[in-house]
Amino acid sequence: MNAKIISLSNQKGGVGKTTISRLLGHILAFLDRKTLLIDTDPQGNLTKSLIDEEEPGLYEALTGADYDISEIVPNLFLLAGSIRLAALEKSLIGEMDAYIRLKELLADDLFREFDYCLIDSPPSLGVLTINALVASKYIIAPMNPAIYSLQGTNDLMATIAKVKKNLNPDLTFLGVIINAFDAHPVITRQIREEIVSSFGELVFRTTLSRSVKIEEALAARRGLTRGESKVGDEIALIGEELIERIELSRTGSKEAVPVPSEVEA
Repeated sequence: MNAKIISLSNQKGGVGKTTISRLLGHILAFLDRKTLLIDTDPQGNLTKSLIDEEEPGLYEALTGADYDISEIVPNLFLLAGSIRLAALEKSLIGEMDAYIRLKELLADDLFREFDYCLIDSPPSLGVLTINALVASKYIIAPMNPAIYSLQGTNDLMATIAKVKKNLNPDLTFLGVIINAFDAHPVITRQIREEIVSSFGELVFRTTLSRSVKIEEALAARRGLTRGESKVGDEIALIGEELIERIELSRTGSKEAVPVPSEVEA
């Protein structure tokens, strides 16, 4: 089988890419989908939130050295990131294969064992982020209800169009996941309405609420599941909608989510 490779990306930091990567990874694993989390951010926050000891991971894999894939829980695995990725990113500038290293890695038969690969990408538009987009079939943009997050997503849409035109014509934008939503402040409701107005059907039907339950789950290094809390129900619905959107895209259904091909490069 071929893994469904998905980048979680936004050209604005602090929008919940790492949190949603983890929560989606756990829910897909719970739904019996063998899932690999790939940490391409040199800060390594996804990695630090899942394992204690630094292990040979993505840096080693991209440089031809031996690497490990860590099992987190049944059906959930991690290809760890590290600060060494920052040095690698600098060294790749100007190299002929700078943007295809990750794509070539994931073409290995080892990664065909997975149903899903979720790539947590850096917020900056550098070599590692482009590697993630070139390696991916799908992309999701997490964003919180803040003006700067909206601008970051608009910038991302332009980047996607350029990557589709020049490097990865098959890249498909699955949609926007609104994260850390609090319905009480008027301003957050207004920004959510603006997001929906801007992106329409590209916005996932379920919004992930701001909740201490998420922080508790992350601190305990576990996921959230349906029935344990409101946000557990929400992430389960988001995971199911992710599967649904991919299926619609793969079958070419008229109901499939549109891709931003109309954005000028």
